[in-house]
Amino acid sequence: MSKLLQGISVLALAAASIYGQTAIRPLKGTVTSAMVGIAEGQTAQLNALNAGVASPAATGIICSGVLSFIDDTGTVLKSATVSVAPGTSQSISLDSAKDLALATAERKEIRATITIPPASTIPPPSTSTTPTLACRLIGTLEIFNTLDGHTQVTLGTVHLLPEPVATPGT
Repeated sequence: MSKLLQGISVLALAAASIYGQTAIRPLKGTVTSAMVGIAEGQTAQLNALNAGVASPAATGIICSGVLSFIDDTGTVLKSATVSVAPGTSQSISLDSAKDLALATAERKEIRATITIPPASTIPPPSTSTTPTLACRLIGTLEIFNTLDGHTQVTLGTVHLLPEPVATPGT
């Protein structure tokens, strides 16, 4: 039994040393929530979490992104650029009265997106043979009652939007 524990300990230390030397670089792309309705008296809030890097790497990177609310016609309603330190979150809110001027009994369909900066702002990949960890912002969209702050809807599932692909002309 002690040989088994010794073997597991050696394997864990080797994995930890490789993980500690891992380069970290952000990925580019956009994720979107599903559509959800917002009505008068409600606020939508998009939260972006940088979960950081687990030990033993213990150092994370600040993840930058653009948080946006988009309506069902594709119009950007509100947007903000954020820098999120490891282990923290940033958010953007969309108020039905202040930002949308919704009237009583009026609804607007919205979705939330998180966009990681384009490739031109991403550092080149490391030349080492160790794997590269990606900077990821984990998003949740919530709709809450503006008056009392009670959450009414929370969406956590996001979908990666495909990037345009250039095809050669014939």
